[in-house]
Amino acid sequence: MGYLIRPLDAGINTANFQCRSDPLNEYIRRYASQDVRKNVSRVFIATPDNDTNKLAGFFTLSAGSVNCSSLPASLARKLPLYPVPVALIGRLAVDHESQGQGLGSILLADACQKVAQASSVLAVVGIIVEAKDDKAISFYKYFGFIPLPGQPDRLLLPASVFHSK
Repeated sequence: MGYLIRPLDAGINTANFQCRSDPLNEYIRRYASQDVRKNVSRVFIATPDNDTNKLAGFFTLSAGSVNCSSLPASLARKLPLYPVPVALIGRLAVDHESQGQGLGSILLADACQKVAQASSVLAVVGIIVEAKDDKAISFYKYFGFIPLPGQPDRLLLPASVFHSK
Protein backbone atom coordinates (compact mmCIF):
# COMPACT_ATOMS: atom_id res chain seq x y z
CA MET A 1 0.00 0.00 0.00
CA GLY A 2 1.23 3.49 -0.81
CA TYR A 3 0.60 6.72 1.02
CA LEU A 4 -0.07 10.28 -0.01
CA ILE A 5 1.60 12.86 2.25
CA ARG A 6 0.21 16.37 2.11
CA PRO A 7 -0.44 19.40 4.30
CA LEU A 8 -3.32 19.10 6.76
CA ASP A 9 -6.57 20.30 5.20
CA ALA A 10 -10.11 20.77 6.47
CA GLY A 11 -11.36 17.78 4.47
CA ILE A 12 -9.55 15.17 6.56
CA ASN A 13 -11.47 13.38 9.30
CA THR A 14 -9.32 13.38 12.44
CA ALA A 15 -12.03 12.09 14.81
CA ASN A 16 -11.20 8.41 14.29
CA PHE A 17 -7.42 8.77 14.55
CA GLN A 18 -6.08 6.54 17.33
CA CYS A 19 -2.35 6.08 17.87
CA ARG A 20 -2.45 4.84 21.47
CA SER A 21 -1.13 8.17 22.75
CA ASP A 22 -3.85 10.39 24.14
CA PRO A 23 -1.81 13.63 23.84
CA LEU A 24 -1.08 12.94 20.15
CA ASN A 25 -4.69 11.97 19.44
CA GLU A 26 -5.92 15.15 21.14
CA TYR A 27 -3.37 17.28 19.28
CA ILE A 28 -4.45 16.18 15.80
CA ARG A 29 -8.14 16.47 16.69
CA ARG A 30 -8.14 19.78 18.58
CA TYR A 31 -4.97 21.79 18.07
CA ALA A 32 -3.29 20.96 14.75
CA SER A 33 -5.52 23.20 12.60
CA GLN A 34 -5.10 26.06 15.09
CA ASP A 35 -1.30 25.72 15.00
CA VAL A 36 -1.34 25.87 11.19
CA ARG A 37 -3.61 28.95 11.17
CA LYS A 38 -1.43 30.70 13.78
CA ASN A 39 1.76 29.87 11.83
CA VAL A 40 3.16 27.99 14.83
CA SER A 41 3.60 24.67 13.06
CA ARG A 42 3.17 22.95 9.73
CA VAL A 43 1.20 19.72 9.95
CA PHE A 44 1.54 17.04 7.29
CA ILE A 45 -0.79 14.07 7.05
CA ALA A 46 -0.50 10.66 5.44
CA THR A 47 -3.48 8.94 3.87
CA PRO A 48 -3.61 5.62 2.06
CA ASP A 49 -3.48 6.33 -1.67
CA ASN A 50 -6.69 4.31 -2.07
CA ASP A 51 -8.58 6.27 0.66
CA THR A 52 -7.47 9.90 0.79
CA ASN A 53 -9.98 10.73 3.54
CA LYS A 54 -8.55 8.27 6.10
CA LEU A 55 -5.86 9.70 8.36
CA ALA A 56 -3.11 7.09 8.69
CA GLY A 57 -0.43 9.30 10.29
CA PHE A 58 0.95 12.78 10.69
CA PHE A 59 3.97 14.85 11.66
CA THR A 60 4.63 18.48 12.51
CA LEU A 61 7.49 20.76 11.55
CA SER A 62 8.48 24.10 13.02
CA ALA A 63 11.55 26.25 13.52
CA GLY A 64 13.47 26.60 16.74
CA SER A 65 16.87 27.23 18.22
CA VAL A 66 19.15 25.48 20.65
CA ASN A 67 22.08 26.67 22.73
CA CYS A 68 25.39 25.29 21.56
CA SER A 69 26.04 24.09 25.10
CA SER A 70 23.12 21.65 24.61
CA LEU A 71 24.69 20.04 21.54
CA PRO A 72 27.18 17.17 21.41
CA ALA A 73 30.72 18.54 21.82
CA SER A 74 31.77 17.28 18.38
CA LEU A 75 29.17 19.53 16.76
CA ALA A 76 29.20 22.43 19.23
CA ARG A 77 32.91 23.17 18.82
CA LYS A 78 32.30 24.00 15.15
CA LEU A 79 29.50 26.48 15.88
CA PRO A 80 29.20 29.99 17.35
CA LEU A 81 28.49 30.32 21.07
CA TYR A 82 25.01 31.82 20.61
CA PRO A 83 21.79 29.82 19.98
CA VAL A 84 21.76 28.18 16.57
CA PRO A 85 18.75 27.40 14.33
CA VAL A 86 17.18 23.95 14.18
CA ALA A 87 14.11 22.36 12.67
CA LEU A 88 11.75 20.66 15.11
CA ILE A 89 9.71 17.57 14.49
CA GLY A 90 7.27 18.28 17.28
CA ARG A 91 5.01 15.29 16.79
CA LEU A 92 4.98 12.14 14.67
CA ALA A 93 2.23 9.55 15.00
CA VAL A 94 0.78 6.59 13.12
CA ASP A 95 -2.80 5.35 13.49
CA HIS A 96 -2.96 1.92 15.18
CA GLU A 97 -4.43 0.34 12.02
CA SER A 98 -1.37 1.45 10.02
CA GLN A 99 1.31 0.60 12.57
CA GLY A 100 3.90 -2.03 11.67
CA GLN A 101 3.76 -1.18 7.95
CA GLY A 102 6.69 1.24 7.79
CA LEU A 103 4.61 4.41 7.77
CA GLY A 104 6.56 5.95 10.68
CA SER A 105 9.76 5.58 8.67
CA ILE A 106 8.08 7.07 5.60
CA LEU A 107 6.85 10.05 7.61
CA LEU A 108 10.27 10.63 9.15
CA ALA A 109 11.98 10.43 5.75
CA ASP A 110 9.47 12.90 4.31
CA ALA A 111 10.02 15.31 7.21
CA CYS A 112 13.80 15.13 6.73
CA GLN A 113 13.40 15.68 2.99
CA LYS A 114 11.24 18.76 3.60
CA VAL A 115 13.83 20.19 6.01
CA ALA A 116 16.64 19.46 3.54
CA GLN A 117 14.73 21.31 0.81
CA ALA A 118 14.01 24.26 3.10
CA SER A 119 17.65 24.39 4.23
CA SER A 120 18.64 25.78 0.85
CA VAL A 121 16.95 29.04 1.89
CA LEU A 122 16.73 28.68 5.68
CA ALA A 123 19.81 27.62 7.65
CA VAL A 124 19.53 24.84 10.26
CA VAL A 125 22.23 22.86 12.03
CA GLY A 126 19.96 19.86 12.43
CA ILE A 127 16.59 18.41 13.28
CA ILE A 128 15.52 18.02 16.91
CA VAL A 129 12.90 15.58 18.20
CA GLU A 130 11.58 14.97 21.68
CA ALA A 131 10.90 11.26 21.98
CA LYS A 132 7.89 10.33 24.10
CA ASP A 133 9.20 6.97 25.34
CA ASP A 134 11.98 4.37 25.01
CA LYS A 135 10.40 2.87 21.88
CA ALA A 136 10.46 6.30 20.19
CA ILE A 137 14.06 6.87 21.31
CA SER A 138 15.07 3.57 19.68
CA PHE A 139 13.16 4.50 16.51
CA TYR A 140 14.97 7.82 16.12
CA LYS A 141 18.39 6.38 17.03
CA TYR A 142 17.93 3.76 14.31
CA PHE A 143 17.77 6.60 11.79
CA GLY A 144 20.89 8.36 13.05
CA PHE A 145 19.52 10.75 15.64
CA ILE A 146 21.84 11.22 18.62
CA PRO A 147 20.76 12.12 22.15
CA LEU A 148 21.62 15.59 23.36
CA PRO A 149 24.00 15.58 26.35
CA GLY A 150 22.05 15.08 29.57
CA GLN A 151 18.74 14.86 27.66
CA PRO A 152 18.27 11.25 26.51
CA ASP A 153 14.70 11.94 25.26
CA ARG A 154 15.80 14.91 23.12
CA LEU A 155 17.63 13.83 19.97
CA LEU A 156 19.37 15.57 17.07
CA LEU A 157 19.94 14.59 13.47
CA PRO A 158 22.85 16.77 12.30
CA ALA A 159 22.31 18.63 9.03
CA SER A 160 25.27 16.82 7.49
CA VAL A 161 23.19 13.62 7.57
CA PHE A 162 20.18 14.92 5.63
CA HIS A 163 21.67 17.65 3.43
CA SER A 164 21.55 16.75 -0.21
CA LYS A 165 24.82 17.53 -1.89
